[in-house]
Amino acid sequence: MLLQLITILSTAVLSSVLTLALAYWFFEKHLKRRFELRLKELQEELGSALQARVKQGVVEGVASIPSTEVLKDTGQALSATAGDLVRSGLETLLGSGSGDSGD
Repeated sequence: MLLQLITILSTAVLSSVLTLALAYWFFEKHLKRRFELRLKELQEELGSALQARVKQGVVEGVASIPSTEVLKDTGQALSATAGDLVRSGLETLLGSGSGDSGD
């Protein structure tokens, strides 16, 4: 009984090893070159398309930048708003609001 079990297991293991060796050889001999060539083709196609899209996006992004006057006005408005927020926050913390003090 033990001899039969060993024979069955060794046959299964050898069959698996031979199958894997044959599959590896077939891949190396025939499929690897095809996969590499197709990968290079795809890389060139996608690289060109990606480069064109990035270039178009940069051009559109630069074209959509507002003029310096708009940026200057926005910056001034932002500074004024930030200043008002800081002033009102300090007044609240220090208790020196307009007319709130008991002096």
